[in-house]
Amino acid sequence: MASGAALGASFVDFRLFVVPWVALAPLLAIIEHAPPRRALRLGWLAGTTGIAIAFSWLIYAMRVFGGFPLPIALLLYAPLVAWMGLELGIFGALLAWIGPLPLGLAAPLAFGAVEFLFPSFFPWRLAHSQYRVPVLLQTGELAGPALLGFAIVWVNAAIATTGRAIVARRAARRRDTTPPPTVTSARARVDAAEPQARARDVVAAARARDAVAGVVLPIVTVVALVGFGAWRLTAVRAVRAAAPVLRVGVVQGNISIERKGDRAFFGRNMDAYHDASRAIADDVDLLIWPETVFQHRIATERTRLDGEDDPFPGAPRPLLFGGLAMARSADGTARLYNSAFLRGADGRVLGRYDKRVLVPFGEYMPLGDRIPRLRELSPATSNFAVGGEPALLGVGAVARLGALICYEDVIPGPARAAVAKGATLLVNLTNDAWYGDSAQPVQHQALAVWRAVETRRDLVRATNTGLTSVLAATGEEVSELPTFTTATLTADTHLLRGTTVYAAVGDVAAWTIVALAGGALLRRRLRAARPRPPRPRRSRRRVRARR
Repeated sequence: MASGAALGASFVDFRLFVVPWVALAPLLAIIEHAPPRRALRLGWLAGTTGIAIAFSWLIYAMRVFGGFPLPIALLLYAPLVAWMGLELGIFGALLAWIGPLPLGLAAPLAFGAVEFLFPSFFPWRLAHSQYRVPVLLQTGELAGPALLGFAIVWVNAAIATTGRAIVARRAARRRDTTPPPTVTSARARVDAAEPQARARDVVAAARARDAVAGVVLPIVTVVALVGFGAWRLTAVRAVRAAAPVLRVGVVQGNISIERKGDRAFFGRNMDAYHDASRAIADDVDLLIWPETVFQHRIATERTRLDGEDDPFPGAPRPLLFGGLAMARSADGTARLYNSAFLRGADGRVLGRYDKRVLVPFGEYMPLGDRIPRLRELSPATSNFAVGGEPALLGVGAVARLGALICYEDVIPGPARAAVAKGATLLVNLTNDAWYGDSAQPVQHQALAVWRAVETRRDLVRATNTGLTSVLAATGEEVSELPTFTTATLTADTHLLRGTTVYAAVGDVAAWTIVALAGGALLRRRLRAARPRPPRPRRSRRRVRARR
């Protein structure tokens, strides 16, 4: 539980970024040599404890976002936390099945494989805990969070190995109380046992060398990560400084969920955004509003916004805003999209992007089409349709915006797709008011920052209540607004081109870890399946002679 609680705390307060480097060590010391079932239980307990601490805001979100009453929210929360905690339990069982590997590699391989493959609602990675340490994020351009997570667990394994060695040495010293032999028969027995003792010494020396390497190599790896990070920080900063600039102005309206959804406040909400936008319009090239700020449904065939379809009549600058797009088929069936619209200063629709990755229980009800009763249990759950292909939104001659709506900046796929299509800047429109005054807005940004590093694109995050920010392609924060404040942010973004290893090949490093872990498990299973040679039986005559 201590390991789980420490990990959970490090995802609530990201100033505790050192904690994950040691938090898993107590758990590893216990489960690495435990039976698989016990390792599963201990890991599951630790994982559930950590998830319950880190994701306590889920109860509030289910009540506000999903519209569930408190008892049902708790009933949904408990199994969800237990399921997410199972990830650490499966890791424990896999580690026990694999058993010790040279250089202490069993733990990082098992953890990396389970972390990547486990189907979790929130794609959390251990490496996300380091988002306040930009020098450690730079391997994201090569492998996403996989390499950093591997290094963190490897260091924990080294600490666990060192701790076990210290405990074993102290125990051996306490047991070693036998007086030296003084009789000839004792000396003869010692002489006869010398070959076996020498063999044991050779094995022990080899194990000691492996243990030392298992401690030294993780340290060398961390030093290499820091060195690579420092080099890439300097290089990317230089490239970014020479790139074209698009100055953006982001409005954080801080509109409560109740007021945002109440039609009586629509006009006043828009007036607040108009006033804030006019105050910064002369200083920017592009105005940005958060997700679904404009609640009027805009027909998808509209090419110009006017009348009640126009969120900002007379807008002095191009405006990127979140809204609702309505598409009607020939039979009159309507589909509603959570969309990002780019409005030109002349009112023309310069582009639209429809969200492609929807949030279950918030933007759609899983199995809701087949079981209508589920919609009745959660009337606040929306019924959005899934968008089509990625769409670039062009501003001027150089800026090509890749829009990411809400959840789409916590997973790598949408950002990679946008960059592959030619995006020079990533923009996330979101509304985290659903989660209350909790750790969630910062947790959201801890995941989103990896999209900037993985693709080497600046990332603008426009949110209703925070965390509104501009992140550089290095993962560093350029500017940021406090949560739950009404404010505006202006900043220069740099329009970068080119690609990265990760943007091109994706999770090859993670799949490599999975393959190595699978190979280690198969090797252990094959060894266990081999028939063991019978142990030689000692002669009764020899036993009697010795007597």
